[in-house]
Amino acid sequence: MKFIWPIVIPAKAGIQAPNFFLKSVFKTWIPAFAGMSFTFLLCGCFHKPIPNQAGNPDWGVEITWHGHSCFTIKDSVNRTVVIDPFDETVGYGRLHLKADAVLVTHNHFDHNRVQAVKARVKNIDLVESTGTLTVASGLDVSGILAPHDEQGGEINGFTRIYSFIMGGLRLVHLGDLGTSAISPEILGFIGRPDVLFIPVGGFTTLDALQAKKVIDIVKPRVVIPMHFGDIRFYKLAPLSDFTKLFSNSAVIDWDDSHFRLRRGDLQETPVVYTLIPTRNE
Repeated sequence: MKFIWPIVIPAKAGIQAPNFFLKSVFKTWIPAFAGMSFTFLLCGCFHKPIPNQAGNPDWGVEITWHGHSCFTIKDSVNRTVVIDPFDETVGYGRLHLKADAVLVTHNHFDHNRVQAVKARVKNIDLVESTGTLTVASGLDVSGILAPHDEQGGEINGFTRIYSFIMGGLRLVHLGDLGTSAISPEILGFIGRPDVLFIPVGGFTTLDALQAKKVIDIVKPRVVIPMHFGDIRFYKLAPLSDFTKLFSNSAVIDWDDSHFRLRRGDLQETPVVYTLIPTRNE
């Protein structure tokens, strides 16, 4: 496109500035910029889809703890899963998260605030059932029911345990598991996970000793404790009741709310990672 330099002529009586520059602007430049603006507008209307391929195992996953039993897990292609979002009454603040899928282990207020999670791209998948579902463009999530108490679910009902593979790692979230007397079916479902999210605070879930018993049975490579400490409605046991059951070398106090885990980081014996919760509103 040929550019025409403007010619500025001082306004004098009987002399008018030439209008060929204005005609050029209206006929050539304005339509061009309008077309570019329309193109950018269209591009902004389309969402980048979630890649169908699995995350790179060499990259692993990024795990973020928001408090209580709520975690965000992200892989190398930014596929993002949130588990058990809570409402603001729990005491960890108000969540504002984005994800491609939300997993809810059971419908208690401190685990099912799905309104706190918005779609990261365009759509968001909700998992609150057993069996196996494919979500977030290729992530297979499996769930099984387990008792939320020591009486076979008669007091607190049931929770779901979820298992899925991201970034080359198999992750298992135990929800609000309430007994260490786990049935063979549930033990078979849990298997030997690479990462185990486990409640340790007692009262309505496993306490520290029960959690340690489960860990000794399933032998996960990484243990992330959850559901402990004072929350607004219950005084759960402190984290120290659980970590003192392990040697100092088996506990990593991660002074942050998130960390990246790769298969190469795994050890043969369980290692406990403790996190600090994210700063929510």
